[in-house]
Amino acid sequence: MIIQCWEEIERKLLQDCHIFKLYSVLRKSCEGKEGTFFLIDSLDWAGVIPVVETPEGRKFVMIRQFRHGTNTVSLEFPGGIIEKGEDPSLAIARELVEETGYQPEMIVPLGVLNPNPAFMCNHFHAFIAENCTLVRPQYLDEHEEIEVVLIPEKDAIDMVGGEDAGHALMTASLFFYMRYRGYSH
Repeated sequence: MIIQCWEEIERKLLQDCHIFKLYSVLRKSCEGKEGTFFLIDSLDWAGVIPVVETPEGRKFVMIRQFRHGTNTVSLEFPGGIIEKGEDPSLAIARELVEETGYQPEMIVPLGVLNPNPAFMCNHFHAFIAENCTLVRPQYLDEHEEIEVVLIPEKDAIDMVGGEDAGHALMTASLFFYMRYRGYSH
């Protein structure tokens, strides 16, 4: 059997939580099944792997920040929300400079993912920022506290899944990066 459609019958906004909205959605399948589903609708997100060329080799500009969802400090790549109507590559260039002070020579799109299509409506856009240089101090949002660190490429890849490097979207970005660099062969 090929599952082809679920028609939306009714949508109710349950909660507007500033960074996302929670909806209750009644849908009916082509086979006649009905169900109520709960959806999180958020703006799209973007993440970037910023690369700095050093005499010791390629290093990633990474950030450490406290994450309220896990109540831990997380080592991640810079990223953030793409404002409505904003081009994802311009959004990530803005986020990179704001969070780290680094500016790239070139930004390359790596891929687009659905963070969790079971109940989330948004997309995650992954990028690489090549030949980054430090051009200014950080310009952080009111509730951001971010430490910038340079991590050698191999060390960053080896850290995936470690104590403070378990962010799933960062892991997905690294997969795209490794494919981009030809490491997947």
